[in-house]
Amino acid sequence: MALVHPPGLTRFRTHDLPGSRRLTGWEEHNARALVGLRVTTDRPFDGTEVNLTLPRLQVARVSGSPHAVERDVRQIAEHPADGVVVYFSLAGESRFEHRGGRELVVPGQALVLDGDQPFRREFSDGLTELVLKAPRRGPVRPQVFSFRDNAHAQALVSALSGALRGPADWDGLEHTAADLLDTLLGARTPSADLAAAHAFIVAHLHEPELCALRIAAAIGYSERHLSRLFAKSGQSVPQAILNARLDAARQLLVEPITLAEVAARTGFASQAHFSRTYRARFGVTPRQDRAALRS
Repeated sequence: MALVHPPGLTRFRTHDLPGSRRLTGWEEHNARALVGLRVTTDRPFDGTEVNLTLPRLQVARVSGSPHAVERDVRQIAEHPADGVVVYFSLAGESRFEHRGGRELVVPGQALVLDGDQPFRREFSDGLTELVLKAPRRGPVRPQVFSFRDNAHAQALVSALSGALRGPADWDGLEHTAADLLDTLLGARTPSADLAAAHAFIVAHLHEPELCALRIAAAIGYSERHLSRLFAKSGQSVPQAILNARLDAARQLLVEPITLAEVAARTGFASQAHFSRTYRARFGVTPRQDRAALRS
């Protein structure tokens, strides 16, 4: 059964179904929410899926016990996907079979495929993954790549994960995710590069040595090109880094840690520098803001 999660999201759990209905229910749910698949397993199955359905994108976080799925000609005819599907593996290895061969997908890797080409995936130890289905804009060949060392893929994972945690700018998510996916498929855009740069900043803001040179290298830009990209968005690279650090620090103020630790976790060289820049941005000191946030 599908239960309302936060507004705009749904959660499906096979645990809520009778044992005899779990596999069928899982198949029916995925045919509605993502991609129609035939499920097989030789043991009791348990799966959970959080779904977000937008006008052009379908997003999900999927967890399940050991099983195998197959998308064959019949499934494709009955439930056409009309799009590209990306699976970001977070836990559990999977064996992927398609017309071109077989591949092993491990945590930290992403699998991109055409949703209307036959394939089979086997999860011998279960799985946890993020899934994105988007419109197909051209031919898509199956490919496996690491998303942990790819700034654009990391940005996409971050955007999808954030959207599945609760209400968000889902219209903005559609544009960002589509641009980032186009980049992964070979069509690069400035907006996707900017999103990747911001995601890299957020992921590394705890490092005091974070700078324009490192960000530029991560997204494949020159430092000068990166500065121009940020200037067009209305801020400099150092301003973007500082604002990201201050936003993260403000979120940490509700935790039971010292202000010195807040400063250290967000990459400030000293608590004094943190306090000065915090007051300049928010109009109050971190200590005053912490008291207000806790009241």
